[in-house]
Amino acid sequence: MRRGPATTAAAVLIMLLGLAGCGGGEGDMSGMDSKPEMAGPEATTSTTVDEKPREIIRNADIAVRVPDVRTAAAQANAIAAEAGGRTAAQSITTQAEAVYADLTLRVPTESLDPVLAQLAELGDVQSLNITTEDVTTQAVDLDARINALQASVDRLEELLTQATSAQALVEIERELSVRQAELDSLVAQRAALSDAVALSSIYVSLSPESEAAAFAPPGFLSGLESGWNALRTLVAVIITAAGFLLPFIIALAIIAVPITVIVMALRGRRRR
Repeated sequence: MRRGPATTAAAVLIMLLGLAGCGGGEGDMSGMDSKPEMAGPEATTSTTVDEKPREIIRNADIAVRVPDVRTAAAQANAIAAEAGGRTAAQSITTQAEAVYADLTLRVPTESLDPVLAQLAELGDVQSLNITTEDVTTQAVDLDARINALQASVDRLEELLTQATSAQALVEIERELSVRQAELDSLVAQRAALSDAVALSSIYVSLSPESEAAAFAPPGFLSGLESGWNALRTLVAVIITAAGFLLPFIIALAIIAVPITVIVMALRGRRRR
């Protein structure tokens, strides 16, 4: 007996629903296996996390005062390159004739501590912070979801070659497109996580030693210099004010002198 298109489409939809249960993660995939000796999804994931080598993300930031910022920045780039890393970003700015530099270095995680030691030798270390994050569980979860989705995509591709109707073909292609997009997203996340584990980021801040001199604690000589400068400023202000008022004083004198002479003359006549 031959099956019609509706019957074929219904069968395909049932198979797609079964695949939907497989794409949710490793737990759903293991649940399809009927062998009683296999452990459940929770036990499988837990064992995998415990047995898997730890995946650790280590980053650091360091601030150093150096004699010459541009030279120190070039040396920091060379240190990263010698360790098998690279310079991911660099910014050099000038403020009030002082040069500052900010760098982002990516180096192999196992070289983080030696690289930090070399950077500390560039000058006077002002601050150093190292952060550590264990992402093993996140990595295991991503791997399980990727494996489950990859199996689902493979089965959909197999069904695609066996489709016998246009409706079934459309349904399979739609589901395959959704699953492939999810798979690509998870693969990208896993690649980014692996990169963060393999390469540590070091945020380097370089400032000139002259900055430290600018913030040196005041002493007697600096106080004497400040007082002398204040006196000079006060004298300059007084002289400036006098120069500003002098034209007005002269103008008032030109007007006031004749008036005073006339008033005195009138008073003299009245007395006579």
